[in-house]
Amino acid sequence: MPEGTGNQKDGHLCPFCKTKSLETAATLPKVRGDGLGAQFDLKTIAGCRACVRKQLVYQSLTASLDGWTSPAAIVANPIMITYGFVRATTVRKDVARVRRLLRAAGVDDPEDLRRPVRIAYGLAAALITSDGKVYPEEVQVASSIGKDLFSDFDEEEFLAVAEARRDLPTPADLAIMLNDIVDEKTKRAVYKYLVAIAAADDEVAPEEHAMLRMIAENLGLTEPGRGFDRSV
Repeated sequence: MPEGTGNQKDGHLCPFCKTKSLETAATLPKVRGDGLGAQFDLKTIAGCRACVRKQLVYQSLTASLDGWTSPAAIVANPIMITYGFVRATTVRKDVARVRRLLRAAGVDDPEDLRRPVRIAYGLAAALITSDGKVYPEEVQVASSIGKDLFSDFDEEEFLAVAEARRDLPTPADLAIMLNDIVDEKTKRAVYKYLVAIAAADDEVAPEEHAMLRMIAENLGLTEPGRGFDRSV
């Protein structure tokens, strides 16, 4: 069997090149200025080995251009950039990590892809924890709405996915990873769920608006730049 085609029958394709298998993942620390201090984030990148290497280099180059907005960031950013470039040279095939990543997103095996609620767990958990914090009221809202929209929504399953949030990519990156795995009907059902969570307080913040738009684009539900559309 040619390299890079082993998982295609299951739909687990690299979200970047869309031709090779989803075969490895890497976590890249990033820093951004926050007043005089800095905020540190972890970005998980999943794909084929070649694309993960390219993304690590690209993200490190991006940080070298915009990661200098506070004194603390100026100190930390060179370390982060160096790590990113070095990490790009050490990317290896890691199917076990990919399986853990999919499991964290609520996808334990190919059968889970037939259940929209399993995909909803991962994206909803990534959305409500994207700021690095978990607020009980957000989890409760997500659970309540999920029970209304999905007949097989299981609060314990959802909480288990939310607790594994450290293994999740950002919501937008997770949407890229899932784009070629799930069908159109599932994407729309899950996106409707995410919109309902964001609008639960009767106001969609600009940051939520931008995130939802990016998720829709990365799921292939809108044309790039089309904008936020509740009807998707």
